[in-house]
Amino acid sequence: MTFAERVLAAEQRIRPHARETPLLEALDLSAELGARILLKLENLQHTGSFKLRGALNKMLSLSPAEQARGVVTASTGNHGAATAFAGRVAGVVPTVFVPHGAVASKLDRIRRLGGIVEFHGVDSAETERHARRVAEADGRVFLSPYNDWDVMAGQGTIAAELLRQCPDLGAVVVAVGGGGLIGGIASFLDARR
Repeated sequence: MTFAERVLAAEQRIRPHARETPLLEALDLSAELGARILLKLENLQHTGSFKLRGALNKMLSLSPAEQARGVVTASTGNHGAATAFAGRVAGVVPTVFVPHGAVASKLDRIRRLGGIVEFHGVDSAETERHARRVAEADGRVFLSPYNDWDVMAGQGTIAAELLRQCPDLGAVVVAVGGGGLIGGIASFLDARR
C-alpha cells in the first residue's frame, strides 16, 4: 500500500469521529501579501488541534489485542488530549505522560476526555523516553505524537481535504515540530500533485 493509499484509508477510518475543518480566506493577510491566503482551521477540531487525526488513525488501526494491552503516550497537551479522545472512541483508557510544568488547562482536558495523566521529567524529550520505556516494560503500545506511519497518515488527511476544498492549490505552508504533520501532508501532496 502506498503512503497516499494509507492516507485515504485513514480518512475513511477517522471520518466518523473527526471534523473536516473549513478552509477560509484570510482577507487581511491576503491583501497584505498580494496573494490569496487560505487558513485550514484545525483549531476547530474536536480537541482543538490537528493531533486528533493522527491519534485517531493510530488508535483505530490497533488490533483488539493491542488495544486490550493498553496505550501509553507522551505529550505536553494537544497530543495527549487527542489520544484520550481516540481512546474514548476505541474504548481504551490511555496513560499520558507529561513533563512537570505542563499547562494545567491542557491536563484538565486530557483528564476530561478520559486519559490518565502521569508526570515525568521537565522536557518533552525526557518525558517521551520515559513513556516509551514504560510502554515496552508493560507490553503496552506507545502511541507516538509524530514518529509513526499511522499517525503521519492521519495527519496527511489534511492534505486530502485541502485538495478537495481548493483543487488549484498553489503552495502549502506547514508549521514543523516533530515532523509528523509536514511528513503526512507533503507525502500525500507529492503523490497526488
